[in-house]
Amino acid sequence: MTEALEKIQAILKETQTLALFSKKYSDDYKLLAKAALKHALENKKIKVLSLPDNPEFRKKWGAVLPNSVEERPFLKQTSIRIPKSQYKIKELTYEDNDDFLSLIITSENNELQKNEIFFEPVPPKAEAAFCFFEPSETDALQEFENQLILPPQEKIIFLTAGTDITFSEKISQIIKAIASDLFSSPQISTLLFASLITETDNFIRPISQEVLRFGSELLSLGADKEKIKAILNQNKTISLARLLGRALARTHVDEELNASWTFLSQKDLEKTENLNPSPFFLYDIVKQLRELIPFRALSLLFWQSGKSIFAMAVASEEKNLMPLADRLDNAKLQSKYLSAGPFNNFSEAELLFRKVLKETTALNI
Repeated sequence: MTEALEKIQAILKETQTLALFSKKYSDDYKLLAKAALKHALENKKIKVLSLPDNPEFRKKWGAVLPNSVEERPFLKQTSIRIPKSQYKIKELTYEDNDDFLSLIITSENNELQKNEIFFEPVPPKAEAAFCFFEPSETDALQEFENQLILPPQEKIIFLTAGTDITFSEKISQIIKAIASDLFSSPQISTLLFASLITETDNFIRPISQEVLRFGSELLSLGADKEKIKAILNQNKTISLARLLGRALARTHVDEELNASWTFLSQKDLEKTENLNPSPFFLYDIVKQLRELIPFRALSLLFWQSGKSIFAMAVASEEKNLMPLADRLDNAKLQSKYLSAGPFNNFSEAELLFRKVLKETTALNI
């Protein structure tokens, strides 16, 4: 067992409440692995708060998610503060009737005045936390500070996949270390196999023999590949296929910048019945493009909406999009992709991205 796994094991032995944090726009493979870990922890009687809630993810993957994945927040607590300098409290009791729960406060000196009593919410407290993002992304962790009391720094563990191991494999190692009996359950093996499939683009990305062996192990444990296949195919429609065909016809590869460029006009969207496509729909288009063309570090999509042009950049890892986000004033980095716009025309958008890419040297994968 590695030193990191030993540390996780030691923390969990003395933990009753644990937080699992991910970014708002995390990739599905991370959220699936997160769901598998949550299920294992809850079966070990650890109270888990998973943030943020992601209804879109739950809707898409509901067929393979445990019921517990629908987030149930910690019980709400409220502090009632009574100034001791003014009241000598002798006794606290309560009465429960049909309509109200009455708190009876007995004071030896004065009757309590409502304007002198303070009601304050008490946020839940996590004894430890697992973060499904990079340690450098402290801003992501700070987003949760107003929702619960964070554990001390030494009990915050960042779970990130390395170049030699997939995220699914890493989470499986943790589950084996804390709940080896649960790892063999079909539900957890299905979640981990779904994570592995989405992370490797159905084993299209460069993978090792160990990854293939791990996938085979999950299938032997009962991973339901048919359910996963049905979920991944549910968005495949004729209109999407038509738009993908037009996108392929309007894609060219720039060897110098190690990027692909795709342009879709308003007419393309109208002819394929894809008016007002959502960012996630367009992201799926770019993902499928990346599977069909020679691999490039970055894929750029420019599309027309009304009289304006918008742009999307997609890479294998979020960190490869950060240099773009730092240099584009109107860019929004959303983990899976970077979006920018509006621009006045295609030329303006393309020239800006070419200028920024030439200034950037950190887009290698």
